[in-house]
Amino acid sequence: MRNIEEKIFFNWYNLKKVIEKYRSFSKVIGFTNGCFDILHKGHVSYLNEAKKYCDLLIVGLNSDESVKLIKGPNKPINSLKDRMYVIASLESVDFVTFFNETTPINLIEYILPDIVFKGGDYKDKVIPELDVIYKYNISFKTLVFLEDVSTTKIIKKILLTFGGE
Repeated sequence: MRNIEEKIFFNWYNLKKVIEKYRSFSKVIGFTNGCFDILHKGHVSYLNEAKKYCDLLIVGLNSDESVKLIKGPNKPINSLKDRMYVIASLESVDFVTFFNETTPINLIEYILPDIVFKGGDYKDKVIPELDVIYKYNISFKTLVFLEDVSTTKIIKKILLTFGGE
């Protein structure tokens, strides 16, 4: 098992060098992305499921600025560095990096994974990165989404429970 800090990459170039080493051994490189602000059962289940389809799972996290653009000015709750550390601590995750844009298109195009995963919550949504996925003949897989848990529900429960204190 790798040291947690060894799994975190703030530089895409260094990450790509490591990926190329694994690729030379014909390892399947998987990629997924998200905010992963308050880690919960749904996140862990999703990442564990993704790992079943690849030898190396890379997670791209939205930067703090990116999360604000997507989720609003009061997000994220946890900083990028904290979110990267938590995600890197999961056994199913091999490497973690980040991107500043609202989508991981540039990161996908740079690292060229063999397979990209999305949660089932994207089923009826437009997935902007599909163009780059098809352009490079990258496999795409939608994974089961646990409906009963979400970061928003957790935050609402905390506010209801402790809002008056």
